[in-house]
Amino acid sequence: MNKYLRTAIVCSLALWGASTALAQSYPIKPVRIVVPYSAGGPVDALMRAMAPLLSEDWKHPVFIENKTGANEIIGADYVAKSPADGYTLLAATEAALTMSQHLYRKLPYDPERDLVPISRLVTLPMAFIVPKSSPANTMKEFVALAAANKDKPLTYGSTGAGGITHLPMAMFEHNERIKLLHVPYKGAANVVPDIIAGNIDAAVLAVPPIEQHVKAGTMKALAISASSRAKLLPGVPTFEEAGLKDIKASFIIGLVAPRGTPAQVVEKIAASTRRILLSADFRAKHVDAYSYIMSASTPAEFKDYLDKDRRLQSERVKISGAALD
Repeated sequence: MNKYLRTAIVCSLALWGASTALAQSYPIKPVRIVVPYSAGGPVDALMRAMAPLLSEDWKHPVFIENKTGANEIIGADYVAKSPADGYTLLAATEAALTMSQHLYRKLPYDPERDLVPISRLVTLPMAFIVPKSSPANTMKEFVALAAANKDKPLTYGSTGAGGITHLPMAMFEHNERIKLLHVPYKGAANVVPDIIAGNIDAAVLAVPPIEQHVKAGTMKALAISASSRAKLLPGVPTFEEAGLKDIKASFIIGLVAPRGTPAQVVEKIAASTRRILLSADFRAKHVDAYSYIMSASTPAEFKDYLDKDRRLQSERVKISGAALD
């Protein structure tokens, strides 16, 4: 055997052995999961529910650190520039992982190059909502109402231009060939009162925050953007059941690591998160109870999802004309 080839094989085996040993011993110190939102939101709540179980599994503390701001960019950039050893992870949504690269001319990190997919944990479906006073009781009635009001377009609220509640609505307009007027707000907490008051004509928001209002009859949910109905609102049809193309108004919570994190460590983290998510007790309390859709993906599955979603977000951004710088 050629001595250079023999040397290369020996070096490769040594690296593989070292990486395997690292994965077997991981972790040997506390692990930090960065959440790019303040405490209390869905990303923070899910990770805080998972943290003690990961700590129990790994026999080392798992801490949640909130690094908020700039549409998840601050937290994502921090993790992207952290050591690639598996001890600093990022829990984020499409904002940091697939959307911002199309909304900003320049990011301080590259989501494809600088972050390694670990697992898509859950998907959060959203509902298309209208005021209780709206004459539309179905999605097709809403489309007909919008088409009949070309001179004075119906309005819809979002939690911000270029965000996860704006781009799906831009796609909805495109799909149904209607024109709506976008009214951006600073958050869902501001959208809900204006829907209830009838100050805007529609919105798409995550299911948990609007469940109580729909059940109380202060607003109507016309459709769920998901492949199946929401457990919290079983009487509301999906977009496809309502006879329309799904606008994919949902967002994911995913876990990623800095580029260069050993593959065996990534696989070990992913396996631990899957065990927790798929346990009956955790699923009942923290997934099904919020109408989240279970994902618990492998790293390869998550990478495939992100590749496809980047193409979708690119199309949505072009249709919407949104730009954040």
